[in-house]
Amino acid sequence: MTAGNTHSSSAYGTDLAMVHDVGFGGFANGIAPEFIMLLDRYGFRGETVVDLGCGSGIVARHLVDSGCQVVGVDISPAMIELARCRVPEATFHVDSFRRFPLPDCAAVTAFGEVLAYQFDAASRPRGLKTFFRKVHSSLRPGGLFVFDLPEVGLDCDRPPTWSEGDDWTCLVRFETDTRRDQLVRHIVTFVRDGTHFRRQQEVHRVQLFRSEEVTSQLRSCGFRVQRARRLGAFPMLPGRVLFTARKSPVGASRSPKSPGK
Repeated sequence: MTAGNTHSSSAYGTDLAMVHDVGFGGFANGIAPEFIMLLDRYGFRGETVVDLGCGSGIVARHLVDSGCQVVGVDISPAMIELARCRVPEATFHVDSFRRFPLPDCAAVTAFGEVLAYQFDAASRPRGLKTFFRKVHSSLRPGGLFVFDLPEVGLDCDRPPTWSEGDDWTCLVRFETDTRRDQLVRHIVTFVRDGTHFRRQQEVHRVQLFRSEEVTSQLRSCGFRVQRARRLGAFPMLPGRVLFTARKSPVGASRSPKSPGK
């Protein structure tokens, strides 16, 4: 039996935020230490990092523990509530990454397809170039912009999937919008509510990208760009590309430290 049966196309409501935090935190926990090592290579340990699409604060927790100052941004109030509980030392904002006024910083991250989600009415593939310029302006000389994006063809014809925990179940059905190069995820969660389970549904539309076009946009904004399928020893999920974009140093250059230093 279910207690409630609601439908939402919003971004990570209370139930899905909880499910994502407890059941799908492996990617954030895996990539955060590698990113911290990247900060170390450029001498940015302890400086300000802006974590876009920060979710429940898993990456932010790692960053704060390493000595960084963290500003987290997420469009989901439920995610930000979890993040504030997990990382009270950080500063968090409920906002779209496109609208948020980025502070001066050493690095900007957007892990977990953040820039691909179509939650914001202003989300358009061509609009990313304007956002890239905004990031470039916020970074200090030599600063880093590290993010991943899903490629065209991701999860095409993928059958439905499901995951479960002690008090929750999550079902996902995939639909491909080839005209728009988008992936649509129909997500249904069942979360225990007393003796019943509460059912909620969200629809997430995700833009798919061609990595060469993204690289070209980044370079036209002044970034030096590298593409990869992993960050350090940690692999990206299948069908995703990691972009490491660096703002050109000015004056005293911050070069990567050689191993052992």
